[in-house]
Parts: sequence; structure tokens; C-alpha cells
Amino acid sequence: MARIVPRLVSTAFLFAFAAAEAAPVTFDFENLPIATETPFTIESSGLSATFAGPPDVDPGAFGISSNFLTSTGFRYRLMNGDFLTIGSAFGASGSVLTVAFSAPVTGLTFDFALDDTADRSTLTTVAGGIARTASPALTAGFAYPEATFSFVSSPFTTVTFASTAIDFQLDNLRATVAQVPEPATGALLASGLGALVVRRRRAVPARAR
Repeated sequence: MARIVPRLVSTAFLFAFAAAEAAPVTFDFENLPIATETPFTIESSGLSATFAGPPDVDPGAFGISSNFLTSTGFRYRLMNGDFLTIGSAFGASGSVLTVAFSAPVTGLTFDFALDDTADRSTLTTVAGGIARTASPALTAGFAYPEATFSFVSSPFTTVTFASTAIDFQLDNLRATVAQVPEPATGALLASGLGALVVRRRRAVPARAR
């Protein structure tokens, strides 16, 4: 019994927290009209994300565009359909984009491109007090360097994006929402552990005799 109890406790905790996990929430800009400009808010799977440029620039620091077809093919490889890019305030090149989530997030994955055909620029994100820098790469047949970037962090509700390029594009943001055990799950776990303790205490005196 002494060996069984720890195993049951470990299993109970694994089930409790596995049940609380959720799939990443995706923001892909496909349901917004072309030329929609910051600030704006998107809701997906119960999570809201507000996109905004600097207060002294908005409205218009960033806007929705589309991966259009040229005579040589699509300009972007990862920007599927509609994506976020520079807005009508073109004089605000180099502006910082801020994304504020309605609930704490512990991870983020996104696709991005930089307007730098020389492929020398970088994109920097700041979330949870930590700055992370990503470098994209040019792909043969496409116009701009692109990459997919992913990171995990302590829970955060705000992330910023800034680039050394004159402009950058974002698409397919996948946010992992911070999860906590639900009250019902916690109560069930507590009652199960209580039953195990009572059973263990009853078994010990029986062996002592």
C-alpha cells in the first residue's frame, strides 16, 4: 500500500493538470477588412488581443494588408492571406507594436517578415521583462526574409514588437494561455487524496497487530 499511494497521488496530479491544458489560441487577421488600422481588438477562443502602435502615431501605425500575387509569384512565403504591416502613417517607420492580451499568456509563436532585402535586420520582442531577438532568412523565390519565432515565458499580458528594418509584417500569432486547475478538479483531487490517507491510516494498525 505504501508504494501504491505515491503512485496514485502522482497520477492524480498529472490528470488534474493535463485536463487544464488548452490548445494555443490563433490570431491570423483573416476576418478583418483590408486597411483596418491600429488600434483594434481581435477575439479568438475566448481570448482578446488588442493591437496598438505608439499613442502619438495611432491611428495608422500598423494596418492589415494581403499577400498579393505579382508577376514573379507571391511576395511572402509565411504571410498567408491577410497579415499585419505598416499602416497609413508611413512616416512612423520603426514604430513599436504592442499587443495586450485579456488573460495571462505563457508562450507565443508567430510568423514574421522584414522589409530588408539585404537580410541584415532583426525583430525584437519583449515579454515578461525579457527581450528576445530573431533573425529571419531569405527564401529563394520570395521578396523578403521571413521566419517563425517561438518562446515561452512566465505569465505575461503584454508583448511588444520592434525591428531594425523600416517595416515588419506579422501573421499567425499562436498564444498559449496560462492555465490553473479548475475548482472542480481541485476539489475532486483533494477528496481522492483524503480517501487514500484514511485508508492508509486504517491499514497501519491492522499490520501492527
